[in-house]
Amino acid sequence: MFDSMRVTPRITPQNQNIKRKEDDEKNKQTAQAEGENGSTNLAQSRGLQYVQDLQDGKKPAHKPVGNTSYAAYNPQINRTKVNNSQINSGQVSTQQANAAEAPQESKKSAYISPKINIAQVIGDFKNTAKAIGTPDDLYEEVDMYLTLVEKQTKKDNANVKSVQSNLRNAAGLLDGYISATLNKDSKVVENWVEAIFLQQVDYKYNTEDINEAFLVQMPEDNKKKAEESKSEAPAQELPVKPQEPEKPKMDAVLKNLFAQARNIHKKGNDDLAISTYQKAIERSKEVEDVDAHSKISFEIGKIYDEKDDLASALENYNTAATIATDDNVKVKAHYAMAQIYDDVNQFKPAIEHYMAAVSFAGETDNFKAQIKSLTKIGNIYADKYDKEAFNVYDDAKIVADESKDFKNKGFVSSTIAVAYDKFNKPTEALKYYSDAVKNYKDAGVDEKVAVNYKKAGQLMVDYNKGEKGKILLKKAIAFAKKAENENLIKEIQQELVA
Repeated sequence: MFDSMRVTPRITPQNQNIKRKEDDEKNKQTAQAEGENGSTNLAQSRGLQYVQDLQDGKKPAHKPVGNTSYAAYNPQINRTKVNNSQINSGQVSTQQANAAEAPQESKKSAYISPKINIAQVIGDFKNTAKAIGTPDDLYEEVDMYLTLVEKQTKKDNANVKSVQSNLRNAAGLLDGYISATLNKDSKVVENWVEAIFLQQVDYKYNTEDINEAFLVQMPEDNKKKAEESKSEAPAQELPVKPQEPEKPKMDAVLKNLFAQARNIHKKGNDDLAISTYQKAIERSKEVEDVDAHSKISFEIGKIYDEKDDLASALENYNTAATIATDDNVKVKAHYAMAQIYDDVNQFKPAIEHYMAAVSFAGETDNFKAQIKSLTKIGNIYADKYDKEAFNVYDDAKIVADESKDFKNKGFVSSTIAVAYDKFNKPTEALKYYSDAVKNYKDAGVDEKVAVNYKKAGQLMVDYNKGEKGKILLKKAIAFAKKAENENLIKEIQQELVA
């Protein structure tokens, strides 16, 4: 759509080339004989063997997989200091999945399937967390992400990006604990997760689908506990899809207080609105309506946010996110907290809360919230001129494509274009402005079409392509007129005469 210009090559994420290393000469001939079976050992050697090596005081022998720094942040958590002997008390190892150790009944029996069900991954993850002595408070955080994964993969069509993001978040927490314990940086669990993603993962939750090659061998104490727990568990019946329970109606008094508070806030009396909301919270506690309590806390947080009382805003948003039973409330609360931290340049907690918003938005297939949060993370990196931004934007683009919504696609393309312009990559920027224009045209959003034509035209002018730039600016005016946006028309006309 736009004429391209000859500039430096486009930024692309690093290729993740992974070469398997043979650790055991004894198995080398068997692996070569089996040909493609070597791919199975990839996850085995790069999986929880990292944890075993770390506990044995060895440097992991394999190259880390991928670059997912934006999702593998180390949150500020209350870590309990332990020594190496405590970690060693819960050693984790993997069964050696190779044909040399298996009975050689036939060539078929030596084949090991590279398929693994997500239910087994979740189980292995939990066992790993327990085996390395994860403190209870940290384990609860890890389990929260794993629960989200389980809920998502029990749906008819699981959101793979949401599942992978939550597993990476959980991996980041465990690696943070291991790093703090050993006083050196660790990406043990993250590397295992990335190796799993290289396999043929079945994202439809099924606890009966077990691949023996990927089983995690636990210490005897943990194994006994697991067997005891299994023997005590009741027999499982065939799964029946539960019906969604009807949401209870809000108590009349509570509903009235909530409505009063919102009306008072609209009239500009913030203090009275907050006090009325507080009465509503007391009533919600009386009638045990946690859902209403979380929504009220979010509304109070918004008032404090508008007043720039950020501490009070964060406190109420956090309450809403913590007690909410509605994932939509969790999404809004985490996103609101992320924006506060983003605005004050506290990037680490900002990314944490944006990622939490992505995770919970994935539970409800809220594509717009996922896209907004991912592009915000990308913008954080772009503002620091960190190329990691484009890895995050790629994730946002995948979600936008999955949404099949032209507005979402246009928004992501326009955002990526701005980032490439910031990195002095005009050719790539023009390509994405072109994509944005096309998608916004398909969506019928004339104002957005005009804005992106305007930005592309300005870019052409900046790079001494004045005539082509003016052509784009004239197209921008045409769409601004269709949108009846007088201010935008004036802005573009000023660009033309400049």
